[in-house]
Amino acid sequence: MTTFNPHQERVATAWPAYMASLEPEPSESAVPAIVPPDVCIESPPPGLPASMTAWCGAWSGWADQGRTSDVRLIVEKVSLSGATVVCVRASARRRVQSERVGAVWHEGELQANLPDGAIVHFRMRDPDVVELLWRDAAGRMAGVLTQQKAGGHRVSEYLTTGALDQDGRPICLEMVTYKPLGTGPFPTLLFNHGSTGMGNDAATFTTTVTSPALARFFNDRGWMVVFPQRRGRGKSGGVYAEGLEPDGSGYSHRPECALAGFEHALYDVECAVAHLLERPDVDRDRLLIGGHSRGGFLALAAAGARPGLFQGVLNFVGGWVDEQATADEINGGLATRGAGFAGPTLWLYADHDPFYSLAHSRRNFDSFVAAGGRGSFHTPPMQAGQDGHNILAFSGLWGPLVEPLLAAQVRLAPNQPVSIFPAALAQPGP
Repeated sequence: MTTFNPHQERVATAWPAYMASLEPEPSESAVPAIVPPDVCIESPPPGLPASMTAWCGAWSGWADQGRTSDVRLIVEKVSLSGATVVCVRASARRRVQSERVGAVWHEGELQANLPDGAIVHFRMRDPDVVELLWRDAAGRMAGVLTQQKAGGHRVSEYLTTGALDQDGRPICLEMVTYKPLGTGPFPTLLFNHGSTGMGNDAATFTTTVTSPALARFFNDRGWMVVFPQRRGRGKSGGVYAEGLEPDGSGYSHRPECALAGFEHALYDVECAVAHLLERPDVDRDRLLIGGHSRGGFLALAAAGARPGLFQGVLNFVGGWVDEQATADEINGGLATRGAGFAGPTLWLYADHDPFYSLAHSRRNFDSFVAAGGRGSFHTPPMQAGQDGHNILAFSGLWGPLVEPLLAAQVRLAPNQPVSIFPAALAQPGP
């Protein structure tokens, strides 16, 4: 463990402009940041200003794009010179890193040098939120910590599907639900996760993917949000087979392979839809479907297959394959799968997306409209340094665009039949 060093060099921090838009919420790391058992938080000595004593205690949250790093900060002891802190970070790629170090004050921040050469900067946004910037040889990583629990009331359950594993047993899908206060039935959003980057790192397949920022936005407005984890993802059973190359090199751009993977994934979405329609806490007259990246196009296709079921579609940076030679053919064709849906669709995209340029995404939207689809294409402005593919994390950008859809509270006519295509659910899919 590194000892406290009051003479540690103080470094001016170049905080990214987007820090204020990052929201405190749980991480999505598959590996938890476990605090060492010898942590001891001391009461601050008398006479210290509140700006220092407010740091004492345990902070938890996330860092890195997609909230893939779980982070803990334990401020054990503060003084006029600095603080003794325990920094813990964990992710599927880096596993667990834990250090007790001496931090120094600099312009209201706490700064700590780690033994591996990294410098960690912490600043307090308000008494309940701390922002962090972790800089090492690999670059910088931003995040947010809090002393309050973030997100809604989270419940996990498992849905048995008609698909079978290699041993002939039914495959179960993990379903994560964020519920607002009350007993329901609740207006409900079914939200579908995206891919795993380039698809070449199997360690990322088992991460359960939700969006606490999205869930909080909807929970605060009385909506329930359900995040199904498709086969082979999160804690769901089965094999992840959404168009991967057999050699493990990543997602295929061969149309026959990519499209078969889409159908494989869409079957799991259909299972989740059928499950929602049986739940007593779901208001069947107020259903939305949405998704991020691959999940956005799955949401469009599911709505197109059931034009009388959903009241709207939220497509966050949707697509199926990244922008390679066959992308226009694959993504443009799949976009038209939602054209049969007569309700509103919101296409939410941003610049600086490493997978889809705005020009490519706009072509997909134009194909959707040309096929008869109804929707609006939006590009909320991201700040410098923000990843456009991560727009889902910034409810302040897309919230004003979604509010009118919720305010409309569109309902189906009484006794209107709802098609759930039992025949489609009877087959295990590719």
